[in-house]
Parts: sequence; structure tokens; C-alpha cells
Amino acid sequence: MFYIRLSILLCVVFICSCTKDIKEVSESPGLDTIPFYANTSLAFDTKGALKQAEEEKKAEEARKEELKKRLETQSGKSGLFDPWVPPAAISFKELPPALRGFPKDKFGYPDWTAAAKGGIVKPRSSIIEGIPEDAPFEQDILFEINDRLMANVLFSHKIHTFWLSCKICHPSIFIDKKGANKFTMYDIWGGRYCGRCHGKVAFQAKGFENCQRCHSVGKKTFGVR
Repeated sequence: MFYIRLSILLCVVFICSCTKDIKEVSESPGLDTIPFYANTSLAFDTKGALKQAEEEKKAEEARKEELKKRLETQSGKSGLFDPWVPPAAISFKELPPALRGFPKDKFGYPDWTAAAKGGIVKPRSSIIEGIPEDAPFEQDILFEINDRLMANVLFSHKIHTFWLSCKICHPSIFIDKKGANKFTMYDIWGGRYCGRCHGKVAFQAKGFENCQRCHSVGKKTFGVR
């Protein structure tokens, strides 16, 4: 009995000596911070978690492929499917000699405007001699795009009227009045409006890089700059 009381007394003395400098005990999460994974969960089974992640990835790829096929089928029936295939790259040796030193734009297409300014080509306003040349029309037109995430289109009259007469486009293709021309990219791809030239004698109105040629004026939208 004496030894039991002595042991208790020594414990009390030890505890008091260890805690005498502690003014207050702060709250601590203690062992609650150690994560616990139930052995029935994927967090406990690493191999199982990796296997499930791989299965989910394959399922997502299959879903995307199915969605793509469905979209192509539906678009093909409605005639709205975009069959854009980027043009094949042409090597230097395959180019005609007259085009080997031809200026290119930043997208790799022939830069006809730069060629004309540099005197490489000298287009005539008419095949008929004596027809006076009209000066290029300087005014630019901003096309407002009905999509808050799509940049607007700045149409340069100067570039186009350098090559073409105003009567080529007005009024048979474009009504020369603000807001009078309502059309979509499907109209252009179908050979109407801008598609009367682009895709035939001018660059395709398809492909991300070509899109940036026309859709070049950003607009401020809610949450998106």
C-alpha cells in the first residue's frame, strides 16, 4: 500500500513539473489530422483507384467519339457539316518559279496585297484599254457578331477595292446599308456573301488561323475580355 501511494505521489509531482510553465492549453486537432481510409474505399486501394480512373478515361473517350459520330451524321443530313480540310503544305521545289520569291503572310498563304505594293504583280482594273481606274475606297466596316465570345469582323474596303470594283459586290451580293445583311458562316461556306470569293480565289473562310484573319476585333463581354 505504501508503494502504491508513493507511485501516485511521484506521478503527481512529475505531471506538475511538466506543466508548470504552461499558462493555458490550446485546442489542437491532435490525431484527428491523420487521414483514415476505409479498406472498402478506393482511397485505401491504390491499384483499384488507378484502374477506375483508367476506365473512366476510356469511357469519356468513347462518349466523345460517339458524340462526334452522331454530330457528323446529323450535320450531314442537314447539310451543315463543315468539311474543312487544311491545305497540304507545298515544298519550295514544288512551287512554280514565279511564286518561289512571292511574299507570304503570317499564316503561310500568298500575300497578294504585299505583292502588289512591292510591284511583283501589277493588276489592271480592266482588260479593256482606256478604262479609268477608281481609287481604292478607304472606309472600313465593322461587322458586329451575334456571339459574346466571338471577335467582331473588320472589313477593309481598301484591300478589297484595290482589286475589285464596288459594283462587283454592291448591290447584288451585299446591300450597301448598315444592318441590311444578315448571314452566317454556313452561308459563307455555301458560297454566298463572302463565300463568293473566299474559298475560290481568296483564302478559305475555315480553319482557326484563317478565322483570325477576319475575326480580329475583340469585344468586351461580361466576364470575358
